Amino acid sequence: MSLWRLLPFALVLAVVPLLDSSYLTSVAIIIALHALPALGLSLVMGFAGQISLGHAAFYGLGAYGSALLALRLGLSPWLATPAAIAVTGLVAYGLGWSIFRLRGHHLALGTLGLGIVASIGFVELRGVTGGSIGLSAIPSYPLPGLDLAADQSFFFLAWIVAALAFLAAGNLVDSPAGLAIRGLGDSERGAASLGIGVARLKCRIFALSAMLAALGGALYAHYIGFISPQPFGVGFSIKLLVMVAIGGFRSIGGVLAGVAFATLVTEPLQDLGYYDVVVFGALLVVITIFCPAGLLQAVRDGARRGIRLLAPRAG
Repeated sequence: MSLWRLLPFALVLAVVPLLDSSYLTSVAIIIALHALPALGLSLVMGFAGQISLGHAAFYGLGAYGSALLALRLGLSPWLATPAAIAVTGLVAYGLGWSIFRLRGHHLALGTLGLGIVASIGFVELRGVTGGSIGLSAIPSYPLPGLDLAADQSFFFLAWIVAALAFLAAGNLVDSPAGLAIRGLGDSERGAASLGIGVARLKCRIFALSAMLAALGGALYAHYIGFISPQPFGVGFSIKLLVMVAIGGFRSIGGVLAGVAFATLVTEPLQDLGYYDVVVFGALLVVITIFCPAGLLQAVRDGARRGIRLLAPRAG
């Protein structure tokens, strides 16, 4: 991935602090945190061609895992976060061997079931997760001389982490391993005929995508300081799908734009409560039918056609 693709991150890091708006800063932080699970979903769905409707579960596992390690075991958040990410990756890798035996709509239902089970578990395991009440007093990341509990400081942490994750994902997609992943997404039989271990590759990319989601969840928990099951339900998995669909399933750079668009659209929909997922579901259907390459790509194609029509013909 070329470094120039990090230009949007550099612009956000430079411009948002100058605006001196606590609201815009908090929205920017949420965009960065949601971009991480969306990036993982883009890798597993867009490039590897595997359906996942339960990525919110890994976002929640990262959040609850890091929070519990910090609260119950007294670990520093700097240690709790990588530990939660590693455990989530191992869980996803193990689940992948069972889930990816399924195909098509069966795979979709399997991953959807995973998300539902995790959502119910976050509520029912009250002795561990706090149930619907949730967990509070989650410590922030300690850093001498800097208060990372403040939005202005956490903003830089969130966007730098997101930038590094996007850079790593872009390099992966452009590497020989990325060719194997894209080959898997194009044709499993074709990939297998070239000697690619399809089953193992599926599990690895699924684990990597889960770890990215867990990273976003852990950052979210230590940023907010409180978590409950509601943000990690199936509705959030649908929103992640919309985010990736807007930017294009096979566009690393488009993921950030899709997340930003969906997050900004969410703000006026907050009064709808749980019904906002209906809006996102309808938007996903429209994009899938009319803009299969992504909403942004459709806009770019339309702009090019418009320019060609308006440009004076030579001769």
